[in-house]
Amino acid sequence: MASTPLFNAFGIPVRAHWSFWFLIFFVAWQLQEPGGIFPAAFGTSLLFMVCFMGCLLLHELGHCLVARRFGIQTREIKMTYIGGMAMFERSPREPRQELLVTAAGPLVNFLIAGLLFGGHCLEAGLSPGAWERGFFFWLMFFNLFLGLFNLVPGFPMDGGRILRSLLALKLPYLRATHIAVRVGQLVAVGFILWAFTPPFSLGLVLIGVFVLFLAQAELMRVRAEEALKQGSANLNRLFGGLFGGPAPGAGNGRSWGFTFGGPPPGGTEAEPSSPEPPSPPRDDSDCVIDMDPDGKVRKVWRKDESDD
Repeated sequence: MASTPLFNAFGIPVRAHWSFWFLIFFVAWQLQEPGGIFPAAFGTSLLFMVCFMGCLLLHELGHCLVARRFGIQTREIKMTYIGGMAMFERSPREPRQELLVTAAGPLVNFLIAGLLFGGHCLEAGLSPGAWERGFFFWLMFFNLFLGLFNLVPGFPMDGGRILRSLLALKLPYLRATHIAVRVGQLVAVGFILWAFTPPFSLGLVLIGVFVLFLAQAELMRVRAEEALKQGSANLNRLFGGLFGGPAPGAGNGRSWGFTFGGPPPGGTEAEPSSPEPPSPPRDDSDCVIDMDPDGKVRKVWRKDESDD
């Protein structure tokens, strides 16, 4: 079962992967168990998850609407078990644009948390003792947590892109990406190590592995974009002789064995053929015929005649 269309929001198609529905029901079941925030109330837990996923969708719409202001359109928003993913037609390359587009998502969650906090204060007062940890309190808390968690500097989370955009204000884009990716991978390793502290958390392990691989994929994407700008010579540095020229490592002798353009794999052009030596005299039965390389007869004489 692939993703299914839900609706359009501000002209942007919203789709849901099957894992998205699994996440809603699984977490709702966890929340209604004894010790959860809504014990013995599966309906309330399910409604809470629907509202929280709605906040998650607003987070992605925050990215998309700011990107639209810079002329970047969104193909779709896909909701999965890891949250929402906005599919842009292109990535913002200006550091200022990337910073504003990326920061818009967590800002939406902080805004929702602030509105819920204000409404809770109007209802229960400013005294923390008067607050009840009910539906809207936990919705406020989850939005605050989602906003802060997305600021962790690891790709593909918003914090990694914000770090890259800030670095790119002073550094080349590829260099900024390289630093942000390595920082994010250190964070991912931290998640994995943290997961093995009691009690064990499979979710943190999955998040750490996810960040490790997607961060490296982002680095390779930016490297490929930079190489395409420079032409086949730089593409060859990435793809090992695929586009002609020396293999990676400035001619370390390793190659994939085929090229597009450039000299043959041996690295040398074909040597021009040297002229063939004149054909020797052909020995017929009664005479000797001397011919030049072009096939013209130069001299004919009988075997029993002496050579002049």
